[in-house]
Amino acid sequence: MNTLILISALAAGQPGAPPTFHCPAPIAAKGDVKAGRPLVHTFELVNATTGTVKVTKIEAGCGCLRQGVSASTLAPGEKTKLALEVNTLTQPDGPNRWQVGVSYTVEEPGAASRAGEVLLQITATLTREIAVNPPQLAFSTAGAAQKTLEVTDKRPKPLTVLKATSSAPHLTVDVGAAVNAQGGRSQPVTVKIAANAPAGHRDETVVLFTDDPDCPELRIPVRVLKRAVGPVTVSPDAVTARFAPGQTEVSALVQLRSPEGKAFTIAGAEADFPGIGVKFSAGSGPVATVRITVPDALAQQPGRCSVRVRLSESGGEVTIPVSWTGAKK
Repeated sequence: MNTLILISALAAGQPGAPPTFHCPAPIAAKGDVKAGRPLVHTFELVNATTGTVKVTKIEAGCGCLRQGVSASTLAPGEKTKLALEVNTLTQPDGPNRWQVGVSYTVEEPGAASRAGEVLLQITATLTREIAVNPPQLAFSTAGAAQKTLEVTDKRPKPLTVLKATSSAPHLTVDVGAAVNAQGGRSQPVTVKIAANAPAGHRDETVVLFTDDPDCPELRIPVRVLKRAVGPVTVSPDAVTARFAPGQTEVSALVQLRSPEGKAFTIAGAEADFPGIGVKFSAGSGPVATVRITVPDALAQQPGRCSVRVRLSESGGEVTIPVSWTGAKK
């Protein structure tokens, strides 16, 4: 979304502007916020046109946002509320900005249908006392697998994770014992995917319940790609790009290998997120490589995507989950 769109979106509803579908307060400045607990804000959207407004799409700039709208079809003069929730666990320390685009159409008597967009924005400066490392998990496997994350709390009275649940029966969570050390308390949490999990791609969530009334739960995004047993193995099975100050890009090399030593060829590879660079080795052989590059243009906000690699001989496809962290301030 460019500057012109932002100016147009923020100007909607101002004196002298034509009646339109708009948000009277499109920017929510939250100031200093402690990371860990969700950051929630509700925007009000107003249909000031003489026609019927239909909300057609709500698109966030990153996967850290959850949203819900109270009504998607509005008669003239009606209002709706859009609630946004930011998972601050996955966000970097320092100033942050989260944007959401609300696409809509207007149908007015005697006029052609027209489309528009309202841009909403939440800003906050995050400081981290509670942390989950890594803040999100990604599985890409044909069998059973497990990953361990660590919850740390540097406050004088640190929280303890009491129990955990997941959004899917094939994901189980084991909470380890908390350990007090200099600099705070740490607690391991192990997430396991079952061997009999159905094949396919899903976005799941692990919820950690704590004894802290101010931060009763921590939500961990989990991207699952359960592969059917295929012609190649992938190592590493997921890519996480971590930006450091001054880096212009982060690249990772992924190796594809035939477990039986048979030759194969990569027919093509591409990411489902604009700006992610993907290159792959040419020729046929038992081993091939894919280089995935995340440019600094994406370093302002954490994000994630998938890279799909197509194989010539088998006609099969493998998917590599990719995630990246924002540049440190």
